[in-house]
Amino acid sequence: MATKIKIITAKDFIEITPEGIINITTSRQLLVDIAKAEPHAVDYELLVDFRDTQGQLSILDVYQLAAELCQHGDTFRGKVALLVLPGINFDCAKFFETCSHNRGFSVNAFTDYEKAMRWILLDEYQTSDYRLSTRTDASDGK
Repeated sequence: MATKIKIITAKDFIEITPEGIINITTSRQLLVDIAKAEPHAVDYELLVDFRDTQGQLSILDVYQLAAELCQHGDTFRGKVALLVLPGINFDCAKFFETCSHNRGFSVNAFTDYEKAMRWILLDEYQTSDYRLSTRTDASDGK
């Protein structure tokens, strides 16, 4: 069966105020709107590209977005790859990954587009082995 992938850029749901602060309330609502926009979003694997995000998400912001993900679990039940820049962005994405895993979601953070796509395309039996093999690469920011 073919894998359907939906790519979302963070600017599609992250709203930044003129002062450069992320409006988390609006951002959460935009994430919900994206989730509800596709009548069959459950059939898609998601790649969320944060590489061009202008503002910085706090740990609380990341936790709130993960909580929003859980409230709309039917939509985000497939794999979700987070594509971020190394450093603070990757640390926040790893926290989001952990929060999501604790709630039973298949979310992984990546700094490399090709690795994120390979993970999305793997079947469920290969996924856990691949995640373990990329841990060292991800911590190096590659």
